[in-house]
Amino acid sequence: MTFTKPDVTTNLSQICHIEGAKKGSDRFNSKMTDVQRASYDNLILLCPNHHIETNDVKKYTVKMLKSMREDHEKLVLKKISATDILNKYPSSLAVVINHISSLDVSTIKPNVKSDAYSPAKKISHNNVIRYAPIINEYKVFHGKLTKLYTEIEKQGSFKKETLLQNVNDLYLKAQGAIVGKNLNISGIRANADALIEKVENELWILFENSPNAKTDVPIEALSLAMYIVIVDAFIRCKILEEPV
Repeated sequence: MTFTKPDVTTNLSQICHIEGAKKGSDRFNSKMTDVQRASYDNLILLCPNHHIETNDVKKYTVKMLKSMREDHEKLVLKKISATDILNKYPSSLAVVINHISSLDVSTIKPNVKSDAYSPAKKISHNNVIRYAPIINEYKVFHGKLTKLYTEIEKQGSFKKETLLQNVNDLYLKAQGAIVGKNLNISGIRANADALIEKVENELWILFENSPNAKTDVPIEALSLAMYIVIVDAFIRCKILEEPV
């Protein structure tokens, strides 16, 4: 079953909990907090038919539901990459870079982090799980984006450091919101995917609220460009922590 039909505008999708939201519900985990139950890591998007079908907790275990979601995310990433949409809309990266680099997130903070790290080392060091396939899929664009940054800076239109600092500033704010005062590497590792997701969501909110957000570039191209910028910032250690 699909989430939409050609003849109606109703969205048929349902956001479902993997481990139950309330005591007595399917796959309820008493060791989880309410925040963890409501987090992205515990949610899955299903059509109404499959929502009912997954009530069979013996067949649809927590592990199986999470595996279903991850497999679907990987499939979508491959489909997006296969369309070669960046070549069709080469301005998409520039549009995203333009908006993010022009944001006034807050006062710029000094950043002494190194310029780049091996994605594999950073994924392992920070215990990234859900975003690991995305990072591995789009890390190949790191060199392309570096070249684009160089060309853009020659034109004097955008600044790489401003964009990366804005992304890093959002990451620091995400630390405070998600990890809290007891900030250490254990807290980062326990919330790595949630931290990346928070940065991604905040970037989209700022992007969509920008007065120049209207563009002829399709959302698929902009989404891919946003992922490329986020993965590049991850590699440059503006999101999550440097390996020791």
